[in-house]
Amino acid sequence: MRVGMPVLEARTFSRSQDRLVVEAVQPPQDRQTLVELALRCERFSFRIGVEDADRPESILMDVTGIAQFFSGEQGLAEELNRALANRRYESRIAISETVGSAWVAAHFLAGPQQPVVIPAGELRRLEPLPVRGLRLHDATVTKLQRLGIQTIAQVSALERASLVRRFGTEIVARLDQFRGQQPEFITPCHPLPTYRAERNLEDGICHPAAIEQLWSLVLRQLLDLLIPKRLGTRHLECQFVLEDQTLQPLSLRLCEATNDQRHITELLRLQQERQRLSAAVVGLQMEALDVAPLDPCQPELFDRDAPSHARQYAVLLNRLSSRLGEEAVLVPCLLPDPIPERAVRMHGVSEATPAGSTPFATRFHGLDRPTSLFPEPRPIEVIAGLPQGPPAVVFWQGTRFDIVYAADPERIESGWWDGESVCRDYYWLETTAGQWLWVFRRLQDHRWFWHGEFS
Repeated sequence: MRVGMPVLEARTFSRSQDRLVVEAVQPPQDRQTLVELALRCERFSFRIGVEDADRPESILMDVTGIAQFFSGEQGLAEELNRALANRRYESRIAISETVGSAWVAAHFLAGPQQPVVIPAGELRRLEPLPVRGLRLHDATVTKLQRLGIQTIAQVSALERASLVRRFGTEIVARLDQFRGQQPEFITPCHPLPTYRAERNLEDGICHPAAIEQLWSLVLRQLLDLLIPKRLGTRHLECQFVLEDQTLQPLSLRLCEATNDQRHITELLRLQQERQRLSAAVVGLQMEALDVAPLDPCQPELFDRDAPSHARQYAVLLNRLSSRLGEEAVLVPCLLPDPIPERAVRMHGVSEATPAGSTPFATRFHGLDRPTSLFPEPRPIEVIAGLPQGPPAVVFWQGTRFDIVYAADPERIESGWWDGESVCRDYYWLETTAGQWLWVFRRLQDHRWFWHGEFS
């Protein structure tokens, strides 16, 4: 039997003398049972958890440095298999250098009583396996199979930009996880520790200075739990307890983890200035969410200001997002799309970098694209010296631009799978006033547009 099989089909596996008991699938109970089994296997790993899926079916273990206690990785896998067999479980066990490669090896190479160990640097042995081993959604696997793509090797041979445009970022992210180019962490089954502090008052307070003193004391108490462990928080959640038995929330999100009391105090003060309490405060609860280790900062021998510049930039982003709101402070990331207006995506400073994108600072080159790109191309009229040649004069909203230099055209077009057909010839134009324009001719109807300019 398999998941999703109709009950009538499953009944065909029974014999006439069998007594059948049919029960509904219970995903929460299944997950809890998997977690309990994982906790019984803790002697084989310092970090053990279940896979992140709607209906998990695998236990993930970090066995780095553990194999030496079992005479090697093969011995570790065999001992784990015996431990599970003693509990009447039939397991498929695989050890590899990444979570993604171990998952595909366990599902398509390992068998009952046959653990598989993939040595480091030999992931190519897994590429002939089915593309379903990348843990893709069923709809994505179906689309790939319709195109004749059956194996991981065939997917790896495709152009990354084409995969993103056709299927989104899922396939690219799974490939990077499979190869170890994108980290994939195991969430332990044991509940994570909570970092929380609170204080209650006998009498309510209303004065802003008294309220600030209250949350300063609670913040100090909370940071005393984080600082000894070199931890910081990216999300601070506060709940003011009011005299009318209501709770007034205050949330603070940061672009990077920190435990700097002075910086957090300044941001909380900005939030408090905009807050209006309906009654006197009789208590405060403060909890640090999204807790993470602080990034190590080693001073440089000569350029000692570089680390401090990065910290000052993060502090500036935190101040702006606290003052203006998270949705008002955005960071650009480049996407692998040839169409200029679709090549940049803006996301909040507190959000993770979108999968498949590249931080703007590491990919931007001032000579590749104009420093000012218009949100929408502007229709223009042109006079060309030669048929199908570059413009000699440009007209836009009654303004005339005489062109003294035109660079060779750059053709940009989209693939057939994008739905919208884009085919353009872009020109760099220098005007008599020294202004540089970036214009294109749409080849479908030979209309001209002004898309940006160079400063």
